[in-house]
Amino acid sequence: MITTINLSYIILTILVALITAVIGPIIVNWVKLKMERNTDNAPMREALEVSSLIDTQVENILNELNCDRVWISQFHNGGHFYPTGKSIQKFSIFYEKSTPNIPPIQHTFQNIPVSLFPRVLSKIYEDQEISIDDVTVIEDTYGLEYLTTQFGTKSICMLGIHSLDNHLIGVMGISFKESHHMKKDEWVFIRQKTGVIGALLSEYLYANNKK
Repeated sequence: MITTINLSYIILTILVALITAVIGPIIVNWVKLKMERNTDNAPMREALEVSSLIDTQVENILNELNCDRVWISQFHNGGHFYPTGKSIQKFSIFYEKSTPNIPPIQHTFQNIPVSLFPRVLSKIYEDQEISIDDVTVIEDTYGLEYLTTQFGTKSICMLGIHSLDNHLIGVMGISFKESHHMKKDEWVFIRQKTGVIGALLSEYLYANNKK
């Protein structure tokens, strides 16, 4: 028998899926049209337009979840290994929103080799996401001790951001200064948001890669 709570959750999930399917492509097409129309100083204009849209998404997440920090990191190359010339895989935080009195972390996490966080990034690569309700009571924090203790984080959730062709291109992090257990509707919400952000980044990165 389907209870009222389960029915409400099913309806909410269907609505979010529909919103993602409809709004995501609309936003991507809007960005594409803007990029095609603006040929003067196009790279700067494109970067600012996409950044503004993603910044809005990040702020919406911060307000909706009532969390303390939301950040978006992206993977990129950063130098080459000697003597083969193979690219060094790194990540940097490109977007961050936080509540007052919460120290920012963006300036700390720039050009960070993925080799410094192999366990948590491998977990996200394999399972798409990770959630720690309370770092003080869990034995395995996947090597996030520095991120949690240094910046006053007690609960953290991280989700992989994927391109339209399903490549892992970044990570979204959501943190709380107090313990927090993510509810079903919160998971539905943030998964929908990572889908929208992934679509925006894909259109921007892939479009510029073809030029």
